[in-house]
Amino acid sequence: MVSSYEDRRPARAATEGVPFVVIPDTPSVLVTVTDSAFREVAHAMGTIDTVLPAGIYRIEQRFGGEVESRFVEVGPEPFTERLRLPGLPTPTPVEGTPTTRADHRAAAARWSTRTTYGDGSPTLMVLIRNLRSGWQLDPYALEIAGPDGRPVDGGARGWEPSGGEEWSAWSGELPPGGYRLRTRRMPADGLPLAQALHVLEGWTTLVFVSNGPQGPQPQFASVHMVRRGTGWTPADRAFDLALEAALSGLRQGIDLVPTRHLLELVRSGNDNPFLGIVGAHALLLHPAPDLGQVHGVLRNLVHLAPVQPDIAALCTLIGEPVEPVTSPPMLAASCRLLVGADTADPGILEDGSPAESVAAHLVGRGVWTTWLEQERLPEPGARSVAGRAGTDPVAPGDAAGPGQSRGLDPVGRVQRYVREVASVEGRSVDDVLSSMPPKDLCRRTGLPHRAVDRAIEELRSPPGE
Repeated sequence: MVSSYEDRRPARAATEGVPFVVIPDTPSVLVTVTDSAFREVAHAMGTIDTVLPAGIYRIEQRFGGEVESRFVEVGPEPFTERLRLPGLPTPTPVEGTPTTRADHRAAAARWSTRTTYGDGSPTLMVLIRNLRSGWQLDPYALEIAGPDGRPVDGGARGWEPSGGEEWSAWSGELPPGGYRLRTRRMPADGLPLAQALHVLEGWTTLVFVSNGPQGPQPQFASVHMVRRGTGWTPADRAFDLALEAALSGLRQGIDLVPTRHLLELVRSGNDNPFLGIVGAHALLLHPAPDLGQVHGVLRNLVHLAPVQPDIAALCTLIGEPVEPVTSPPMLAASCRLLVGADTADPGILEDGSPAESVAAHLVGRGVWTTWLEQERLPEPGARSVAGRAGTDPVAPGDAAGPGQSRGLDPVGRVQRYVREVASVEGRSVDDVLSSMPPKDLCRRTGLPHRAVDRAIEELRSPPGE
């Protein structure tokens, strides 16, 4: 008796396999499939479409810093699985994420077109969002200051808090240029940190800040740009999620978004220049980045924003000429590009500018350009300046006491580095300086050329000579 196709189907599925399709909620999800012996059988950014034998499989998806997995059974029938987005908390109220709120989206839409401080159409909006009910939100915890460190947000009266401690907004019309975001009160650790913002002619910069159990977390902020007067709208959920994934990748130093989607981000610069900036930096995380992929699009970004410092930083990477940069870029990756360019071509960071000062006092605190504000440092000996892990820009023992100002000074950091090299290698300081060109010192210390030049001059001409 000849068996029917229905009878033979389980055996065929076990040997030849059946169609196996996994569709994540957004293309920016990394999907990995392993079999019952924990061997990887499929791996892709976005949808997986393959053929697998019947059996038990584990499907893992990664989005940003979140990981979720599940076990599934594949039988003789074609298998299709749709994955819900992993529970990634996002500072931006993106629909479909666990931290979205209708009232938060309404606040973003309202205050991106209306000012809480002054008149006119806003060019900058900062929205602090409580991501979990019950956490205390200080509506006046953050402060916006100009390039000279003086507040420009009008103090507490410039902010618009919600009635139930769920959000707080600031929006106002500020001239184009560089600004800084910081906590209004001196931090308990004594390290007054500031974070770079930039206002672009014709655009509104939108900064979404999550509020955590210890207060606002600007180091985990998300930034968008919209044409001035149009306001924020959750128009393209896929782009919003891709931006969050790309920022998470920059924080971790790994590629978390497929190239195809990144190129879409870069090309979206006409509608949101910051999407293009982040997309270009994320492309550079690839093991062998193709600069040609972003070259033409960067030309378009330059046309939109010729003086935007993050765009200027990317232009130095592809050999495009740029004017000396005076304002710090928003992304730390951009700041590092500018320091490298300044090493090769002194003056890319304009001497004496806020951009140069920020680059000389940069601290490692996530994806954004963050620095130690010299204007708000306690007086030497006034109190201990004990840095938290990952934020202290000076070595232990240099953070307090009479030598505090020299320890925090980038010139002093270069000099300390040279003396340590001389001590370890048993050579004189002059010998080390003769064998180490200034460009090498810039590269090794991560500091702009002017601080290194001053350090070399002082080392070769000690005080009193």
